[in-house]
Amino acid sequence: MIKKIKSEQFIFVINKIGSSPYLFYDLYSDERAVVLKGFLKNIRNPIIKGIRKVHLSKKINSQINLPFKNVWGCSLREIHWDYNLKYYVILLGSSLWPIDYTYLLKIKKEYNVKFILLMLDPWESDRMSASARKYADVIKFDYIFSFDPSDVKKYNFIYEDAPYSIIYDSKPCMIENDIYLAANAAIRGGAGLFHRIYADMKRYCLKANYRLINVPNKDQKFKNEIIYNQYIQYPEVVKEVIRSNCILEVLSTGQSGATNRYHEAICYNKKLLTNNKNIVNLPFYNPDYIHVFEKPEDIDWEWVKERIPVDYHYDGRFSPTHLIDKIIELEEEREKKENGEKEDN
Repeated sequence: MIKKIKSEQFIFVINKIGSSPYLFYDLYSDERAVVLKGFLKNIRNPIIKGIRKVHLSKKINSQINLPFKNVWGCSLREIHWDYNLKYYVILLGSSLWPIDYTYLLKIKKEYNVKFILLMLDPWESDRMSASARKYADVIKFDYIFSFDPSDVKKYNFIYEDAPYSIIYDSKPCMIENDIYLAANAAIRGGAGLFHRIYADMKRYCLKANYRLINVPNKDQKFKNEIIYNQYIQYPEVVKEVIRSNCILEVLSTGQSGATNRYHEAICYNKKLLTNNKNIVNLPFYNPDYIHVFEKPEDIDWEWVKERIPVDYHYDGRFSPTHLIDKIIELEEEREKKENGEKEDN
């Protein structure tokens, strides 16, 4: 059942897999928001799935916009568009590629709709893809928000913390591991750096819960120790975080914004070991709880093992509900400016 409010509606189109449904969890209790999960229908027939894969191929659609992509299911069609409402449609950058943008242009022309792009990946990353950047040029977003300071500076985007919702109580519990890692090696330059760090951990006798995905068999150097290519649901990741003393964060290639590991550390009060140099400029940075390294030799493993009380005094600012407040604020500023220009004329 689609919720409606009197004058404005904020529609978030998120990915239905991975961590997205949980990162935006706070929106389900916000009466201003409607959350739609993804564009694609569940298809079991392998032949039909193969056709869909070709039709929605990032590579093909970066060269030519194939028509009729909405036949695979566009969740925006669930909305009963109303001429009396103002709509703000928030789309994730990494999920633009399956959209038939002609539909977006159609509803923007017919109704009072503003499109907003929320970037949770670097603009030039593989996850964003050339096809998604091309679509963004056509759609002409009213606002583009990015979590990445480099992209904000380079492309004049609006900075916004990546959304994060707390899904479990952060009560103290038994710590089982000195350090926790869950990372996609493919978007972080391969497994090499992770293996170098793990080798140092072994020398210092740390107990690690170490998860790496997208690592080819030939590159699995610690097969009996590191958990390779085993996907788990995001709530399980959080449970493993809660049972760990410290979290290891390694940025994707070209990234300067924080990852989920940073938000987990702040929200669940964990120490953070990161190669994000920009973290010293973030509001919750505390040198007692967060250490920055450039190369594995920089890491203070005794600090990683040390058990200390951690409390960032998190104030809820990562909640996706704040993005709605930010959009309202920007719209009010724009309206004042437009009215001022009219009075001057």
